[in-house]
Amino acid sequence: MKIKIVAILMAVLTVTSVFAQQNRVNYTIEVGGSTSVTPLMELFAAAYRANNAHIQVNINGTGSGDGIRNAGVLYQVGMSSRDLTPEEKGQGLREVVVAIDGIAVIVNNSNPVSNLTIEQIRGIYTGEITDWSQVSGGAKRGRIAVISREAASGTRGAFEEIVGFQGRLVRGANETTSTGAIKASIAQNPDAIGYISLGSVDNTIKALQVGGVAATTGNIQNGTYRLARPFIILTGANVHAESTAFINWMTGSDGQRIVSSNGWIPVR
Repeated sequence: MKIKIVAILMAVLTVTSVFAQQNRVNYTIEVGGSTSVTPLMELFAAAYRANNAHIQVNINGTGSGDGIRNAGVLYQVGMSSRDLTPEEKGQGLREVVVAIDGIAVIVNNSNPVSNLTIEQIRGIYTGEITDWSQVSGGAKRGRIAVISREAASGTRGAFEEIVGFQGRLVRGANETTSTGAIKASIAQNPDAIGYISLGSVDNTIKALQVGGVAATTGNIQNGTYRLARPFIILTGANVHAESTAFINWMTGSDGQRIVSSNGWIPVR
């Protein structure tokens, strides 16, 4: 009887030991930067860890500026949703594009406006156009509540560059720190306008056509929708082998399948 009990205990200990080893975290990859890239990175991390239980991925949505400044410093992997400036490129960072994303111009679901030109969007964000009656053909009136991102946001940098009003954001615009905050503000304000990652559009807000072209992945791929930018992964000079393996996985078939199946545009 004692022999049987000892054997059972040994078997339980063996199974427990194997299970613990399988779920032990041997390496943690610290990731930080763009809040627009963050939802995709969270999907990457969950799928990657499913087959690599020894890896933990900590993700910090802090903005593209922080992701660029601290890639290779605080973070093994930085995230940016805009191209780097010449000065930033001089820091010696390695850039890997993992997806292409559209920028959707969004309004409240009750807003009758469905289309704006690039020129009208520029006018709204610089204060030349201040009332919905100026762009709605009379279907809507009311002072436009302009919502933007904070200065360090990669989405803001890309949006201002593409639309053509860098440094000329209208005084009094509401500058928010995340995609979620913009969506929440616009869902509650029928006079508001903002912009977010196309991959974050849902039924709580309405995405506008730009120049008569809908914000879709197909239209970004064929070049007719003009508001698009890269999702960039950044590393410093010394990269751990586990971080390199994770990045290679993102640009491989499994990672790119996640990109395409969740509304972003794959690069491979």
